Amino acid sequence: MARRLYFNVNELCRVIAKSVGKSNADITLFTKVAEGGSYRIFEATFRNGFKAIARLPYPSTIPRDYGIASEVATMDFLRRHGIPVPKILDWSSSTSNKVGSEYIVMERVQGKELAITWHTMTFKERMAIIQKIVDIERVLFEVKFPSCGSIYFIDYLDVSVKSVDIPDTNSLKTARGFCIGPSTEYLWWYQRRNELPANRGPWNSSEELLRAVAEREIMWLRRFGERRYPREPLYREFYGHQKVDPQVHISHLSDYLKVTSHLAPQAKQLNVPTIRHPDLSPSNIFISNSGDIAGILDWQHTTILPIFLQAKIPKHFQNYGDDDSEILRRPKLAENFATMNDSDREIEMEVYRRRQVHYYYVGYTSQLNKPHFHAMGKYDLVLRSQLYDTASRPWEGDKTSLQAELIKTISRWSEIDSVADNPPIHYSSAETEECLERDAKQKNADEQMQQLRDFIGINIEGWVSKEEFEDAREKAKLIKLEMAESAGTEEERKEFEEHWPFQDHEEID
Repeated sequence: MARRLYFNVNELCRVIAKSVGKSNADITLFTKVAEGGSYRIFEATFRNGFKAIARLPYPSTIPRDYGIASEVATMDFLRRHGIPVPKILDWSSSTSNKVGSEYIVMERVQGKELAITWHTMTFKERMAIIQKIVDIERVLFEVKFPSCGSIYFIDYLDVSVKSVDIPDTNSLKTARGFCIGPSTEYLWWYQRRNELPANRGPWNSSEELLRAVAEREIMWLRRFGERRYPREPLYREFYGHQKVDPQVHISHLSDYLKVTSHLAPQAKQLNVPTIRHPDLSPSNIFISNSGDIAGILDWQHTTILPIFLQAKIPKHFQNYGDDDSEILRRPKLAENFATMNDSDREIEMEVYRRRQVHYYYVGYTSQLNKPHFHAMGKYDLVLRSQLYDTASRPWEGDKTSLQAELIKTISRWSEIDSVADNPPIHYSSAETEECLERDAKQKNADEQMQQLRDFIGINIEGWVSKEEFEDAREKAKLIKLEMAESAGTEEERKEFEEHWPFQDHEEID
């Protein structure tokens, strides 16, 4: 993955200074403050104390051009609706400038990341923040859009690119105007998908979108797909350590296309185009000293989708897998909390915090954002959303997950389509049993892998902060040694070494 970027630092400083009516000489400090998954982030401090942020994407960041243009337009659009996002000071979506790179220059948000204060907050402070987050989501869910896709300035897209204008309102009065154009969601551009003649939007109906993701993946498989082992090493024994033929996945995607005309809910209000933050993590939410939400960052890849596909608890707020959270039992500390040792207390407090966040996110959503709550609570919508998510996933040697979701969908067909008597696809009892048994094994392997990641301290892509890298590497060595020693034979040990999931490897895209 190309992450090394050559650019003109002096010219970047000039751009930043000019964006606030200053000169290079007014900048007293210029530093790199962070490296994210897609951007390097720099901070310029001026003599008067004002600070500005410059974000420069890596050469590997996708999509090119559209990514920055859409993120800037989205942030401008949302600011006009009262969403707390930084003000954009200057930007370029081209490398053909004196800086030598695309860039976004914006105001620096005052306050601290929620990720820093989350664990030390009092119960009331945490409740108040969750309420404010849900209220911001309420505003997002109330914004009306004519179709699904990503937001751009009208004059940015070439006339040959399909787009739908967003009607002007008093809050949107701007010389440039806004429109909905191609989706900047990562999966539409991943691993040469940018080369495909795919329908990236805007989509004027839920069914058009539901079909588009599968058609894209079929195109990619026919052009680039090759027999391969599953990416997840623990899956390989479920396939007899044999490579998987992409034709199997094409067949399952074709079955998915047969049910798409039934997947969009009948109720019009469940198909309403809706915007959400693509990664509402505590590290993207800044809290002011007074406890307000000072700003929400990282709107890259934001895409408007039908509400039934958007309706879910954000990943960093959910606590699925915990019985108390899943039945929405009011959180409370264990009765023996006072007598626990320090280590057990720390664990119990984290369990309590996770339950609180899940419980109060759902509770405040039920009060403040009823369209989201009603869509989130319908099991048939969960089925539809899970099937869509699985069909849109890049194929990485897994021939089971999509078929398993299709089997679950047709087993609850009366909830999906109350008019059609029979689903348009069918699998034999033997094929169904074999697929669901393998799917259960894969899910168990996923749980084992997540436990390993949690112990090591990495996310699903293997990312870890610079400060925690050495500690994570030592933990990985320790767990690998312990697991290798438990192998019964030399052959098992060799197989373990070969399939150890945290091997060094080249990144792609």
